[in-house]
Amino acid sequence: MKKTLVAVAAMAAVTGAMADVTIGGLIDAGLYSQSYTASNGTKTTYRGLGPQNNGTDELFFAASEDLGNGMKANARLGFNAGASTASSFPTNRISYVGVSSASFGEVQAGEQWKPGFFAILNLDPTGLVTTSTAGLVGPSDMAAYTANSITYTAPRFNGVGFQYQKGYGEQAGTTAGDSSGYSLDYTNAGLYVVYAAGTTALASGGTFAGNSIGAITGDALLTTTALGTSVKSTGYGASYDFGMAKISAGSFSSTAGGTAKNTGTAYGLSAPVGPFVLAATFSSGQQVTSGAVSTNTKGQRYVATYPMSKRTSLYAFTGTSTAGTVRKTTESAFGIKHSF
Repeated sequence: MKKTLVAVAAMAAVTGAMADVTIGGLIDAGLYSQSYTASNGTKTTYRGLGPQNNGTDELFFAASEDLGNGMKANARLGFNAGASTASSFPTNRISYVGVSSASFGEVQAGEQWKPGFFAILNLDPTGLVTTSTAGLVGPSDMAAYTANSITYTAPRFNGVGFQYQKGYGEQAGTTAGDSSGYSLDYTNAGLYVVYAAGTTALASGGTFAGNSIGAITGDALLTTTALGTSVKSTGYGASYDFGMAKISAGSFSSTAGGTAKNTGTAYGLSAPVGPFVLAATFSSGQQVTSGAVSTNTKGQRYVATYPMSKRTSLYAFTGTSTAGTVRKTTESAFGIKHSF
């Protein structure tokens, strides 16, 4: 349950205005086991406690002020938190400031989710669980957020929604780190259809794995990339909620420099079964390096959620990704998460 506050009277006296402020967040703690089998057959296993179903703990402050004439000012300041770690927290998460109206939509500036993130999330009934890439759906550079970005979200018209984002790398004399992306979707009753695309000029050299459908953590097919290398990603698909069950299908791709490429398709199903919600995602794809080395990939994930209340739930999941005949990532976890 989010806690809504009203600006103190002293502040109102100074500014002549009042703003609603919301404090919220999520804490997720899960016992997990992750294992990685490299191309040479070496297996490494990790076990521990951490946020497994949400990806990270979070604390945020959100504010909204009525500007009159149908306009509002909106702001959010979010932080990554660490309920189960001794690491230095908090660090910045989704944070922005902007204005909105029912007629022209909303403009936000700050650190924000990429438009493609919501396309992937809405097509994955398992909710992008796991902190490894075990059964991961969609390119990792789409399932991310962009700092120094401006995002425009258009008002919905006859079920059609549109979002565009431009990000800036802020590097002198180069466009490295710059990005752009958009999404176009349609909703009608239980139907959801979406297309999303994005381009990023890498802010630094390194390697490209893509983490697309079935990619392997720690031993992915890597392609050396240079500063400013263009990474392009697309994703499209549809889902339909029948009430008793929801089905989804999506296709995703990510390329680096025009040669290295990860592609994949995914199919999902979720349904309430008694007090539980069960979900599964099955995926397959291909990894191609700049040297034209091609490897088939597969992934699957299974999730069971037990709502204890509107804000607290237990969860269990297991996921597996394979590439070729040897390389493999597996992860299983059981935990509890609470939103407030």
